[in-house]
Amino acid sequence: MSLPKRIIKETERLVSDPVPGINAEPHDDNLRYFNVTIDGPSSSPYEGGKFKLELFLPEDYPMVAPKIRFLTKIYHPNIDRLGRICLDVLKANWSPALQIRTILLSIQALLGAPNPDDPLANDVAQAWKDNEVEAVKTAQAWTKEFAV
Repeated sequence: MSLPKRIIKETERLVSDPVPGINAEPHDDNLRYFNVTIDGPSSSPYEGGKFKLELFLPEDYPMVAPKIRFLTKIYHPNIDRLGRICLDVLKANWSPALQIRTILLSIQALLGAPNPDDPLANDVAQAWKDNEVEAVKTAQAWTKEFAV
């Protein structure tokens, strides 16, 4: 199976010019699958955590967005218990001009700025709105427990 040049170039750039706090490595046996780790941003409830994600580039990439989900359990209003992510650039605002690194930066930014007004995990979003201090404490506790 030959990979499009675009995927090869993006992969090479991720390796040669890594994004701070983000590591994305393709599987040896399938270069469309990536193991990703994202460090929780400083001054966020996720600070100090290392979050594992999986990223898959569909056959139609870059015409369609990559499939990406969290493998690490996380307490976040925009990430559900299956690890799916509510992020506009992965859905309606996807553009072939975006790249893997742009998406990973957007996810890292989402960790730094949870948005309970556009939730995927409704219960977490409600908790965030009802008592943000407690929700942040829960997010910090989950980070310490699961994102190591």
